[in-house]
Amino acid sequence: MTQNDIQIATGELGEPVMGPQRQQLTVAVHSGLAPIRTLSSGKVRMAGGHHALAHIHADSEIQVYVVRGRIASLTGPDMTPIVHGPGSFVYIAPGVEHVGVNLDPYEPAELVEFRTDPAFNKDVVPLPSLDAFAEARVTELRREYLLGRCHERLAAPSVHAFTR
Repeated sequence: MTQNDIQIATGELGEPVMGPQRQQLTVAVHSGLAPIRTLSSGKVRMAGGHHALAHIHADSEIQVYVVRGRIASLTGPDMTPIVHGPGSFVYIAPGVEHVGVNLDPYEPAELVEFRTDPAFNKDVVPLPSLDAFAEARVTELRREYLLGRCHERLAAPSVHAFTR
């Protein structure tokens, strides 16, 4: 092979697995498929009424695109809620505490994530000390959603960046 040759690796999406953050993940492009140094991607599916456990990605930047659903991110040690509708983009910096929430009690949410973790999900650090607080925030946020208080913010795609 010369320097200009291109290698093509083709794979199929694997079966969804449950990640340590309690998210259903389907890894797409990752270091097991190609000699990836800094970027991976995959799908996240959240059943109706589901939310992740509190966690950080120790070293990875994450960019999320909301394909379908009405979701929220709880971020930081105070679990500040921000809502995202279909077509929205979300950036999460390394080390930022967060919880993904599907606000709809019945309809699943589908997201595409791009991470600077070549393996896609190796640097997840659970934060069990925040889980009870996050659960209380989820309950409050779902009540607001069911009362229609989030609908205006979900009507148009948005862009949010969570950094330190």
